[in-house]
Amino acid sequence: MRGREWRQGFWPLGVMLLALVIVLLSHRGLPLEPRPQMLDYLPAAAGPAGAREDARTVVVYDENAFEDAACAETVLDVLDEMRIPWRSAPPGREAVDGLSTAETLLVCCQNLTFLSERAPEVIGWIEAGGRMALMIVPVNNGAFDVLSHKLGVIENGREYARFESLRHATGQLPMWGGDWVYGGEGSIFDYALTVRLERDCVVHTETGDRRKMPLLWSRDLGAGRLVVNNNTLIQHKDARGMALNALFALEDALVYPIVNAGMIFIDDFPAPQPAGLNQGLLEQFGYDVQGFFRNHWWPDMKRLAREMGLRYTGVLIETYNDQVASPFLSDGGDDALIRYYASELLHAGGEMGLHGYNHMPLCPEGFEYAGENYVHWPSPEMMAESIRELDRYGRKFLTGAAFRTYVPPSNYLSDEGKAALLAALPEMRTISGLYLPEEGVNALVQEFCEEKDGTVSVPRITSGFIPDQYNRYVAAQELLLHGVFSHFIHPDDVLDSKRGADQGWREMYAAFSALVGDIEAAYPPLRWSTASEGAAAVQRYDRLSVERFETVDALRVSLSPFYGDAWLALKAERPVRSVENGECFEIAPGFYWIRADAAEIEIRWGILA
Repeated sequence: MRGREWRQGFWPLGVMLLALVIVLLSHRGLPLEPRPQMLDYLPAAAGPAGAREDARTVVVYDENAFEDAACAETVLDVLDEMRIPWRSAPPGREAVDGLSTAETLLVCCQNLTFLSERAPEVIGWIEAGGRMALMIVPVNNGAFDVLSHKLGVIENGREYARFESLRHATGQLPMWGGDWVYGGEGSIFDYALTVRLERDCVVHTETGDRRKMPLLWSRDLGAGRLVVNNNTLIQHKDARGMALNALFALEDALVYPIVNAGMIFIDDFPAPQPAGLNQGLLEQFGYDVQGFFRNHWWPDMKRLAREMGLRYTGVLIETYNDQVASPFLSDGGDDALIRYYASELLHAGGEMGLHGYNHMPLCPEGFEYAGENYVHWPSPEMMAESIRELDRYGRKFLTGAAFRTYVPPSNYLSDEGKAALLAALPEMRTISGLYLPEEGVNALVQEFCEEKDGTVSVPRITSGFIPDQYNRYVAAQELLLHGVFSHFIHPDDVLDSKRGADQGWREMYAAFSALVGDIEAAYPPLRWSTASEGAAAVQRYDRLSVERFETVDALRVSLSPFYGDAWLALKAERPVRSVENGECFEIAPGFYWIRADAAEIEIRWGILA
């Protein structure tokens, strides 16, 4: 009996001693080792080329016409990302003469006179098996009248009607869904021809209002096919998914490389946290700001990571001072919270990247911040010295760490700043700016690619705990095109009314969980990754060239260079029966992701129902 009483009395003391040991070790610099990489970097190398003279896809546009050129730029970008060789031609004799060696004609011209002048020849080419898409709404003139009947138009209202919403009628955008309407609140507006179509036309996209005006339709003509994109939306980077939808409507089968990475960046984390009270958080949770983050925000984030398999990338800030000249020193405060969150981030399977010694972007005098009140750096040497201090600070409690991801503060990074960063930390490999440009903002805008200096650009596409309709729509498009979800959030979103704080943390967390759940449900094979792992996937994607060989009952695909596996997306009108040397995952009817386990795979078709 005495022994049991002794053990019961010792138990609380033992717990206290264990807690004391953990605290003491953390202050000494407890070794915190990152987990092994799911996918690691490749040695630096150059990526593939774009246009080819022997290409079977011809893109026609007038480079001196603004609307044409903007549409063509978006279309050519998509073809490059899909590794579809192309050649361009101006509207005229050269474009039509080139049909003899072409399989696909993508017309980015509003004026169709060059086609109408040789309409019998063009229509004959299509009926013999050619594919032609009008990628931008045409001018409603006599040239359009000549072609309109073949395009499936039986009634032309002769006017352009404004629309402010759209719906994907044939479900061409997984995660968005065929019943969801995109529009409202000024998110889009454009103009389309008011037309009525033949019954044999397939409407893929229509306005989301009661008019249901056709915005994208296809029509088979003999052995070939015509597609009309009845709008001018394909003109910007955020409309690449719309260009891809037009190609989906045009072709029987399309296979192209994807990255396959889902990344969530937590900016300004770990970083010095604000002290004090927030009345809303105090009333809801009974804690001050730091207590809320420690007892509610982070436990919720960690639970979501565990349930969904997320691997966060946090980016470290040492101090929020405005100092841009040495000596760069710590604020001298207790960094126990930063140590705690760094440990928790790694133990949750995440990655620690760098954000900055402070929150001053690495930009020299003369750099335009577009209204932001940031201090310019006096020299590249001072930039590099601040980065070395941040590296020293991080290594103090992450023993053996090599920081390989950098997110520039507020997404500003000058050329001088990048050079200073790489001079200070030559092992830095991943740079994450923005994917979409913001009007009037001189931020770092990137593609998913490997740069000539050996770094890998892994831009963030969307943001926020409560993504608006625009963010959700762009996310759905980029999962379709690149197989990527790249998103960033800030801990202090919960303190900012513009970012959802008025709705409260519970609503913010529920909205973010729903977004992740929707992605998980739509794309089960998506690899949740840290930024470094995502960068390694981008390297493999960016280098990959794809050659396609069609037979009667199969599609053979040759991949080079091959690094153990590769990921592809496939749009096909025929069902997939099997994949030799790979595994097929159905994402939506007629749309698949394929993991290639060898440099040569064969996709065998099933029988249409």
